[in-house]
Amino acid sequence: MSFLDFPEIDKGKIPDDVLFILKRLEEAGFLSFLVGGCVRDLLHHKTGKDWDIVTYARPEQVQKVFHDYKTLLVGRSFQTVTLVINSQVYHISTIRKEKRQKPVVYHKDNYSLLISDLLCRDFTINALAWNPDTGVLDPANGLRDLQRRVIRSLEPDARFQEDPLRMLRAIRIACELSFTIDIAIKMSIMKHAFLTHRVSPERIREEISSILNTTDAQRGIIMIRQYGLEQYIFSIDKVKKELLFSKGMKHPSFSGFNELREDLPDQLALWGRLYFGSCRQAQIFFLPLIRSLRFNRKIIKKIQILLSREWKEMDFNSGMNIRLLMAKLGKENIESLFHLKKTLLLLEQNTDKIKNLLREEERLIKEALQKNPPVSLKDLAIKGEDLIRLGVPEGERIGEILRLLLNEILLSPENNNRDYLLSIVREIMADSTE
Repeated sequence: MSFLDFPEIDKGKIPDDVLFILKRLEEAGFLSFLVGGCVRDLLHHKTGKDWDIVTYARPEQVQKVFHDYKTLLVGRSFQTVTLVINSQVYHISTIRKEKRQKPVVYHKDNYSLLISDLLCRDFTINALAWNPDTGVLDPANGLRDLQRRVIRSLEPDARFQEDPLRMLRAIRIACELSFTIDIAIKMSIMKHAFLTHRVSPERIREEISSILNTTDAQRGIIMIRQYGLEQYIFSIDKVKKELLFSKGMKHPSFSGFNELREDLPDQLALWGRLYFGSCRQAQIFFLPLIRSLRFNRKIIKKIQILLSREWKEMDFNSGMNIRLLMAKLGKENIESLFHLKKTLLLLEQNTDKIKNLLREEERLIKEALQKNPPVSLKDLAIKGEDLIRLGVPEGERIGEILRLLLNEILLSPENNNRDYLLSIVREIMADSTE
């Protein structure tokens, strides 16, 4: 197989440590290649993320070659060595041979085992290998698919049965690169969507998060829905699955997700709200599904806050209303709540009247945030110890008085000064002794 017709990769975009690993393995007598997504990204003029290396060396031989570095055996049957160089982690995997194959004899032109490995990769654009001497190895015509901007697999049914997460990965890569998905993959995903239950919640969560973080999250969600993956991702039991996909349920539009990129809780809250038709329904049914995917507590807590009120009913048309919402839902959540309301309203009523209303509310929110009003007990100009010094007995009474003071300040934030608040406390104490 000739390598002369393939495009050259700019070695300047490859970390020195990666080139060092390839060179040391070669000097030790082991053919080694960069494979998969990092080669694809380099050919697609993007900076590689994960630098995956395959080699003919067995794991124990890799460890011997890098005896002066920290190594760890990982993966099924310990076929991968994790190598740490300059605080960076690299994965070096041994090219596996089928049980029926004869023992592999290494020589510089022996690519047959590597080609067999590449032909079993998930997608053709990931079935690419490269090293400095040979250049790009492309047995699955992945370069052609890169040029056509298409996600294709040689045997999608087999690949998805091996690892059902690849179905979500196809969507994620398509969204990252703005590629189309080959019809054979689409049909195979719809056929094997039910296998999603075999994938761990953590792996599903990471792919979902990555899809939502692409510049085309909206398209990703639509594909997840169209290909039938949605009902298996967001389901804990049969009851919830049936409720979610009842025949009479209106199919929502998923516009607005791209604008919420990098705000994962906001995107998930919007997804749940569109899914179930109301924030109340989403709180009841969607939050348990998010918990089942092992999202961290911070994300779950924010989603819970964002779904605690129906967005269309939230009134941001005055400074006082905004302060009251800040007090109940958190100053840090106000912009998110407004953006979700804005997205939902524009999906349902994209009129000049609605746009003008939203512009005015956005102006008032920005103004309120610039003023940074006191909206919580910690913002008050006096504390519990000040009340104790005035003779207020320790206990629930202190909390009651502080909440009364906060209500006063929410109405008139300019009164948040120590002397004024202390005078109110004295009046309360005088009234209670009469």
